[in-house]
Amino acid sequence: MEAARDRNRHPDIDSLRRIRNLSRFSDEQLGDLATRLEVRTATPRECLIERGCIEAYSLYLIDGALEAIAPDDQVTRYESGGDGELQPIAQIRPSMYQVIADGPARYITIDAALLTDFAQQLDEEASAVDIDVVELDQTEEVNALTVQLFQDLLSGNLKLPSLPSVANRIQQAFADDAVDAELIGTLIQADPAITAKLIMIANSALYRGQAPIESLQQAVVRLGLETTRKQVMTYAVRELFQSKNAATQKLMQKLWKHSQHVACLCRLLASHVQGFDPEQAQLAGLVHDLGSVAILQYAQQDDELCADPALLLEAIERLRPQITGMLLNKWNFGAEFVTVGEQCEEWFRNPADEADLCDLVLIAQYHAFIGKPEQRRLPPISTLPAFVKLGMGDIDVKQIVEFLKRSRNEIKAIEAHLAAI
Repeated sequence: MEAARDRNRHPDIDSLRRIRNLSRFSDEQLGDLATRLEVRTATPRECLIERGCIEAYSLYLIDGALEAIAPDDQVTRYESGGDGELQPIAQIRPSMYQVIADGPARYITIDAALLTDFAQQLDEEASAVDIDVVELDQTEEVNALTVQLFQDLLSGNLKLPSLPSVANRIQQAFADDAVDAELIGTLIQADPAITAKLIMIANSALYRGQAPIESLQQAVVRLGLETTRKQVMTYAVRELFQSKNAATQKLMQKLWKHSQHVACLCRLLASHVQGFDPEQAQLAGLVHDLGSVAILQYAQQDDELCADPALLLEAIERLRPQITGMLLNKWNFGAEFVTVGEQCEEWFRNPADEADLCDLVLIAQYHAFIGKPEQRRLPPISTLPAFVKLGMGDIDVKQIVEFLKRSRNEIKAIEAHLAAI
């Protein structure tokens, strides 16, 4: 009886306000949203999220405790925390975790499409720029392919690519804090192609000094250790966007073009927003989609997967966050980069009051979609927490378009730099 009564209850406004990404909505707006949601009660040991779940929703625990069980049987326990913030549990899809109730638990779920639709209805900007929410028709074939890829990932059949040896050794040196200009120069010299690229980059318009650079050591000194590292990683990432299969090569080229464009926008935004390193932002934009590359490399082994690029791309959209995060973690990128890979398309993410690297990449992604078909299924940009935290809350889409036009020469210079790597 209690469970039946609970399922007919709506969450109160105070509970919704504890969800950070709803913090900008008024009481009236939250009251409207509450009527579309239900508070549910789970019985002890009831499974709330199955491992491999691909449904796009966020689960928030109101009362009780939940356990998230990883594939290696490690358990993460979540307990309701009084009046503290409500955090989404096992949000990334497909879910790597099985989530079960440890005793009676009360919770709510919010569909991603509902939140997008709700924000779009509330914002006057939606009608001004003609943004519509387009529901994607996820066919049974897409779901089956997603599950197949996910199972292969868990079983080890979908192997994540490795870094080129020089890049891997450099990442390891930085991870061990055993790094200086002499060591980095010695490591890079083992790869003539990277050596030549770094000398060229040091003489490029972005870094050029008064005298031309003629040696690797001079290039490392001019660029600095961190910039040298990021340029080597950029080169390593670029090398991954290659395929011997004609069908997947077209998709690789499309992905590289998108990643390159987002990287340019990241660098541009970082140069206009305080608190961000343009080099780091550029690299984050370049790696934000690496999971897609891993899936395409896997698809080359299966003619049936390559035969339907549209189907493959839809499955990639489901798996990309998980695999990108796993890949960046494997490559010893920091936690900030892993978060970028996992969350840079979670439009309403809002984990902290200050903007982070993922917020910057998210807004760069949004900029990249403006004027393209993808824009029509995005929420209004003014409703995104990242947009406000980056100090852009008083800017509308038309002003963004004008900003991009004014920055055309700067964008071209960054694109030329990336194209030469």
